[in-house]
Amino acid sequence: MLYASTRLNESTDQKVFVDSSGRRKRMLTVAGLVVAAAAALYIGVVGVSVLQAPQTGLTTKGTVTPTSTAKAGG
Repeated sequence: MLYASTRLNESTDQKVFVDSSGRRKRMLTVAGLVVAAAAALYIGVVGVSVLQAPQTGLTTKGTVTPTSTAKAGG
């Protein structure tokens, strides 16, 4: 037979997840800092690449260079 996981006389004002050691909070804080550092590094790399783009000599318009024309038919 299967029984319900709740009891009839159980009070509902008790906290379900209790982390008295603070370990979960520290773990989430460290994980958040790692993600924030990775995001800041990525934004920095994108920013540097945008700032260096004018120095690469890239143009916004396509350039067509004439090539030597070969005779058709071999």
